[in-house]
Amino acid sequence: MSISKRTLRKLPLALAVGLATLASQQAFSHGYIESPKSRSLMCSMGGGNLNANCGSIQWEPQSVEYRPDAQNHFGGKWCGGTFRECGPADGTIAAGGHNSYSPLNEQTATRWHKTTIKPGLQDFRWKYTAGHATAYWQFYITKKDWNPNQPLTRASFEAAPLLHEDFATSGHAKPVSQGSSTHRLNIPADRSGYHVILATWRIGDTDATFYQAVDVNIDNDGAGNGGTTPPAPEWNQIGAVQPEPLSVGDTVTLRAFAKTGQLNSISLKIENANQAQANNWPFLLAQKVNAADLGYKLGELNTTGDVVPNYGRNGIHVKADSKVVRVEVQKDQPSVPGSLGLTGLQDSYQIKDGKADLHFNAIAQGGEYQVKATVLNAKGETVAHQEAAPGNIPHFHIPLLKAEAGKHDLVVVATPKKGELLQQTHSFSLIAEPGNGGENPGEGENPGNAKYDFVFPDGLADYKAGTTVLAKDGNVYECKPFPASGYCKQWTPGSNQFEPGKGSHSGMAWDRK
Repeated sequence: MSISKRTLRKLPLALAVGLATLASQQAFSHGYIESPKSRSLMCSMGGGNLNANCGSIQWEPQSVEYRPDAQNHFGGKWCGGTFRECGPADGTIAAGGHNSYSPLNEQTATRWHKTTIKPGLQDFRWKYTAGHATAYWQFYITKKDWNPNQPLTRASFEAAPLLHEDFATSGHAKPVSQGSSTHRLNIPADRSGYHVILATWRIGDTDATFYQAVDVNIDNDGAGNGGTTPPAPEWNQIGAVQPEPLSVGDTVTLRAFAKTGQLNSISLKIENANQAQANNWPFLLAQKVNAADLGYKLGELNTTGDVVPNYGRNGIHVKADSKVVRVEVQKDQPSVPGSLGLTGLQDSYQIKDGKADLHFNAIAQGGEYQVKATVLNAKGETVAHQEAAPGNIPHFHIPLLKAEAGKHDLVVVATPKKGELLQQTHSFSLIAEPGNGGENPGEGENPGNAKYDFVFPDGLADYKAGTTVLAKDGNVYECKPFPASGYCKQWTPGSNQFEPGKGSHSGMAWDRK
């Protein structure tokens, strides 16, 4: 399914696969299940729009990491052992115990998209976005009689893992940045229908464990599980309509396409405040679609394999003989003003070999935009310029050649086909290369001209015990010995609790020199 929104109320919650990949490359943490696709990964993927309204995990599906600073601990306090003994509190398992990812904890039979698999041997693949030493991997499956409409708890899962694989005996190479590892699970023959498989990856060089919930439909020819889930589906899901609040006067249109062009369209206009509620209008739209002969159905599969309207998310389903290959969802919301947001930017960048690089995303809402970006130095001189291909969520990579230390402005302008021009300005500093002199725009002075290995966060992936950095507060910090050294490289602009001198848990990772 592809998505076209003439006017958008807020940031889309399902982005292109390329954008999700980019986000994982920019973040310095850590891993997710890419096959079958996990709940958090499908929250970050565009195209099919299969999981949405997921919150901030859409930007970093690799960061569901249970660690000491999690808000929700099993038993009420931090414990770094296995899932059965320790880990996130019941009801917060899918989010790794972190409130920032709490939308992942929502649990009903229809909330999440499911990947169909068979009983027996199945390969599950972890994708790594940053290297870590590994202690072990574990995989758990929900019980035969679990209730998919209750929050995930330890009682939801079998006591024994489907697989416990120690790093020392697995034969796998150490995971490295952008690497992966494959694990063969034996899916029980007595399971059928909807189940959750919980994958955990215990890190060897920190106290962290990564959690991934994988929603699957086990195709077991209708056997097992008391017949509470459908047999092998005759329907193929090609997309979904996701719930979001609308306003009176808004219109939602579905356009169905064959390989040769558009087949049909159907619209629902929001007439009152009750219809505008996030979960109500998708139900009404599904009723309207299913009453027509459009070559597809809108809703969720029930226990007899029928597609029925659902309050909330509604999948777009086709049969094998349908001419429909995609359905576009279009929302006309004339009352929504345009806006422009920038993500992925930092307050300062380190110059290396006379160069610096800007990576960021521009997110324009409220129409169809042409977005351009310009970098100017403190003298008012243009030092770089780039114009993106037409689109509302372009990624920019702007190399700054012959970079000079000092203050700079990034000016991003989004020009609509019609309507008001949008502009955002981000001010940042370029930091001189160590040993080359020049301006260092940190907040303080380096006391006593202490030597350091990096200007934080430059070289983050190489931080280890004994690494010294010049922090943004102007002081030099040294990475603590193992095992605390693993925290030194755990940093992103949106997750900075271990940042030297600044983060709430800086003292767990760093000693001031």
